[in-house]
Amino acid sequence: MLFQAIDSGTGQAALQISGTVIVSRGRMHKLAELPGYCAVLDGKVHAAIYFCCRDEECEIVSLDSKTENIGAGSRLIELVVEEAARARCTRVWLITSNDNSKAIRFYQKRGFDLIAVHREAITEARKLKPSIPLTGYDGIPVRHEVEFEYRLDYRENGE
Repeated sequence: MLFQAIDSGTGQAALQISGTVIVSRGRMHKLAELPGYCAVLDGKVHAAIYFCCRDEECEIVSLDSKTENIGAGSRLIELVVEEAARARCTRVWLITSNDNSKAIRFYQKRGFDLIAVHREAITEARKLKPSIPLTGYDGIPVRHEVEFEYRLDYRENGE
């Protein structure tokens, strides 16, 4: 599997996996305007991650994969963490929805800490993106944003 920056050759395929717009913490992100990485196998994009670094923080805006359990998501996260470290960010953070127990487990296994539940944030996000479903995995109502972070504290490392 080849991991590369999303570019003009992979951009459309990556957007087909991830969609075009993500809302997190009340902010609308157009994925085509963000940097990202993708996993390519046999000439096809199988996974994509988009991120946004600003104010010493790096948000993983979207991570989606068509193929699970092959390490693509883990490697894409590593690439974003490396990018965030180069940009001297102090943390990498992300939002998932309250119904997505698989993602909640996935991020915790990769060193992310659950730091907040933003009650009714997805209910509010529907004002910006009405297509967000009311019901998600296992019939669970989709209402809350669950925030995770991975700390990159340079002061602890003597830098």
